[in-house]
Amino acid sequence: MSEETRSRSRSGSLYRTGAAYSSQIREEVRGKLHAETIVVGGGVIGCAIAYELASQGKEVILVERSRIAGGTSCAAAGMLASDSEEFHSPILTKLARESKALLHQQTEQISALSGIDIGLQQHGFITPFRQENEMNNYRDKRSGDLTTEHMWWDRSILQHQAPWISEEAHGALYRPSESEVLPVNLSRAYARSAQTLGAKVIEGVQNVRLNVDANRVQGVDTSIGMMTCKHVIIAAGLQGGELMKQAGLNLPILPVKGEIAAVRFADHDTGYRPDKTVYADNVYIVPKANGEVWIGATSLPGRSDQIVTVEGIQKLLASAASWVPGIGQAQYLRAWAGVRPSTPDGLPYIGACESMPGLYTAFGHYRNGILLSAITGRLMADLIGGHTSEELGIEELCPERLSRKEIMQ
Repeated sequence: MSEETRSRSRSGSLYRTGAAYSSQIREEVRGKLHAETIVVGGGVIGCAIAYELASQGKEVILVERSRIAGGTSCAAAGMLASDSEEFHSPILTKLARESKALLHQQTEQISALSGIDIGLQQHGFITPFRQENEMNNYRDKRSGDLTTEHMWWDRSILQHQAPWISEEAHGALYRPSESEVLPVNLSRAYARSAQTLGAKVIEGVQNVRLNVDANRVQGVDTSIGMMTCKHVIIAAGLQGGELMKQAGLNLPILPVKGEIAAVRFADHDTGYRPDKTVYADNVYIVPKANGEVWIGATSLPGRSDQIVTVEGIQKLLASAASWVPGIGQAQYLRAWAGVRPSTPDGLPYIGACESMPGLYTAFGHYRNGILLSAITGRLMADLIGGHTSEELGIEELCPERLSRKEIMQ
């Protein structure tokens, strides 16, 4: 049995467990579910929040309309690119680095609690350049972001360290601490760990609506009955904005479509298979723990369909092969598309809604949901525990910030 087949077998068992668990909930406690906190959304963010709350002994219910990691999380590449990504805001840079470190700390525990291997690998990322001036311009542009562990490789070092890279590459920046995971496995590991620690994780919950009165949120109404609680956390990604409208709050979400392809190298072609992630300006090439190599990602703002286009995949494969020529001889496996939830100012909505006590948000992470999942879970648990956004240093992420700006203008 291949590693990919084993991975799918493991993930399939979680779906069956989730479905059986949901059925049991429907039959035994229909219409009378209660918890201190209800998390709406079973992507990586919602699952990380449920895990953090459960690990702190909090009573929590996680509801997902389809299945765990069935939306944006299943379409991600799973890169923990805290240093490679160009964040436009210092707070995102800070949270990204904290989140990667936290996730590395969590890996052993969530793997033990869930029995799921999240496929964490830390082989480093290479940003290659074809011309010396490109390399120098990048060095000048990102000099403030670089740490002492980053390495500048000239052509000879690059060819020695990465013999599979194109001979046209002039040099590269190597970031040894960058890592990546299998995103669906991570989401499911968080969810299963939360269950192990006492959380209720219910899949297939349709027609979720916020139950609010003039004073505060009271819970959610769903296809399996009313659920009451003290806190509701909306972590529903692309659907988050629509749910917030039910509380009279406008939190716009902007869809950005992306496409990814997967290939596999033959056993005798291991010398041509990249063993480090290539993080170039027009493509990323990610060797995964399951033996595949993932290639992404196109960026199409305003597109919310999940159609895989010939043009998009041709572009990705051509760009990838220009950096890693061996990809031209690799076995093509499949391609998929996903839609990332962005916001008008590029910052996620993380925090408490001041105008609606008991209501919290954790969505709009755009292309960094996997990377920011661990810290988002920790921050939301801290907020539920009584800390303020000011104490946590995340006032910039306040869910009602855009409305405030409109009023000030």
